[in-house]
Amino acid sequence: MSVPTDRATHIVAGGGSAGCALAARLSENPFNKVLLIEAGPDHGTTNIPDDIRDTYAHRAMTNAAYFWPALQVSRGSHAHIPAAGRKPYFFYQGKLMGGGSSINGQVALRGAPADFDGWSDMGAKGWDWSSVLPYFRKLETDLDYTTDQLHGSTGPITVRRIPRGDWDEFTNAVAKSWDSHGHGYVPDMNGAFEEGYSPLPTSNDGAARRSTANGHLSDEVRRRPNLRLMPQAHVRRILFNGTTATGVEVVRAGGVESFYGERVIVSAGAFHSPKLLMLSGIGPAAHLTGLGIPVIADRAGVGSNLQDHPLISVSAYLPPIAREKHVIRRNYSYLRYSSGIAGCESADMIMMAVCQSMWHAVGERIGTLSTYISLPYSRGTVRLRSADPMAAPEIDFNWLADERDRARLVAAFLRMAKTFTQEPVSKYALDPFPSSFSERVAAISRPTGLNAVLTNVAAALLDSAAPVRRFLIENVISEAPKLAALMADPKAAEDYVCSAVRSAWHPSCTCRMGAADDPAAVVDPNAAVIGVRGLHVADASIMPRVTRTNTNLPSIMIGEKVADLVQAML
Repeated sequence: MSVPTDRATHIVAGGGSAGCALAARLSENPFNKVLLIEAGPDHGTTNIPDDIRDTYAHRAMTNAAYFWPALQVSRGSHAHIPAAGRKPYFFYQGKLMGGGSSINGQVALRGAPADFDGWSDMGAKGWDWSSVLPYFRKLETDLDYTTDQLHGSTGPITVRRIPRGDWDEFTNAVAKSWDSHGHGYVPDMNGAFEEGYSPLPTSNDGAARRSTANGHLSDEVRRRPNLRLMPQAHVRRILFNGTTATGVEVVRAGGVESFYGERVIVSAGAFHSPKLLMLSGIGPAAHLTGLGIPVIADRAGVGSNLQDHPLISVSAYLPPIAREKHVIRRNYSYLRYSSGIAGCESADMIMMAVCQSMWHAVGERIGTLSTYISLPYSRGTVRLRSADPMAAPEIDFNWLADERDRARLVAAFLRMAKTFTQEPVSKYALDPFPSSFSERVAAISRPTGLNAVLTNVAAALLDSAAPVRRFLIENVISEAPKLAALMADPKAAEDYVCSAVRSAWHPSCTCRMGAADDPAAVVDPNAAVIGVRGLHVADASIMPRVTRTNTNLPSIMIGEKVADLVQAML
């Protein structure tokens, strides 16, 4: 690759889902000189590790080498969170080229038109459904729908679905349960936005994951002489001349370097984008001055409005009959439904069936139902712990602080528990238990030879006899109270849910987009940071409100659209 030595026209700080898309599109213009800086490694297109390539995403999700090493998050500190749930826990946030698209669950859902129309209503003019749909089409090659006006056929991200005829018996049984509750089958959740269950669109071609690191940054794109990729480089602050951004300061190979450009575009995600802005003097003035950081722009919204999809799970042992048809190891179907809780919008919940819960032998024997609140009302914060740019930010999700969120997630937990105890699911899933991707589960799931041996032994014991299986589930696998006890005691169920709630890994909204005169907004509808010049943000942090499904495709769409917005400002 030819490396430009003169001043860049665009510096992209962060090579995640949006950042790679942004750099690829900006470098299409040969008059631009684009520098893409990423804190983690770049595996290119030919040396991608097997666990990243795998269409079964949980292998990559358990490899600590791909994540920020010291990122801790809090569920919250209000009275509804029991003491056991207040301990911060490790958050899996990608630190490599492609970001979340390189290690996530490969779920390729867009959200609903109402999500984006809602953004427009909140001041993000030009981000309504009709305005963003062309960018969703631009980013994808949908292998199942190639000739209509809703799907793309020439984009860098391949999208496919597992045909219903290939679903395993556990997923089919769950679908029959959904049928019995009046939830209809929707062939394409990215095309028809009514409630119901659908084959899950995924970002792979059937053989390997397609991330923005190898999709948008293809070999052809990487050969462009006006694009420079700089992996293993940590942007620690934005440089300013007065209130005009002029470049970035980077820690690389143990040294500190400065790079200058006409525009700086921060694309570091919902945690690190607000962190970088605050370290650079843009954020709540009192917070910054308290840490000795000179204020360039007092923007109260930086690091506020943190949203995610709070999630809870129930699992069970899958007997051999439920494992015979694992054509591909993954979850096949999502259900979109309404909670019916007073004061909540329609289609506010997502439930998913997972026929294999981890890459190892025990995971092959565990089926899981997980539900998340797709339109939460609770809001959290991201703040600096100190002025040290290498310190992890302080993250408080403040989950379930709104009583509507508590009521919905507890109801979802009890619904899943009941589903496991009734036909047709109870035939294919035995001895259900509350489950969570806890630190202990994560430790035994790291892809090591020892863990493979240990889980093979445990799997043989699970298959040996019902009493042995129940003992292992209750005393080794599960870290929660018995499911029957929680089902019989509403207060105990609420306490458990509040202490076990976890992220669906969709953090967003911490640099939210809005009208230029909105004091809570951080960027305007052009994604330009309000109060300064030459600085933009482009990632999930600019969402005014989280989309009601997984956020990876919306994040890529943001990169695609901001590239056009920035280009139009030249």
